[in-house]
Amino acid sequence: MDGSEELHPAIRGLKTICRCNNIKYKTIARAIREGAWTLNQVAARTTATTGECGGSCTPEVQQMIAELAPRHATREQPAKPAPVDAWWIKK
Repeated sequence: MDGSEELHPAIRGLKTICRCNNIKYKTIARAIREGAWTLNQVAARTTATTGECGGSCTPEVQQMIAELAPRHATREQPAKPAPVDAWWIKK
């Protein structure tokens, strides 16, 4: 494999993006889906890009944000979801 082939989603999810903090692709992808649409927000939620190496995974995380974040939200703060008042949700 020379890296040009697309990985199966299950395999891609297990790929380590941030080696210093051992952060997997799926962890960063989940943070982006949940509203971390900037590099600082992803770093705060996952600790990716904050390791001893000085953030060598930053370009890869930025690429993930560009691919996975909603197009209109890449420069805006995500809207907070409306609070849900349901008996099955812990408060």
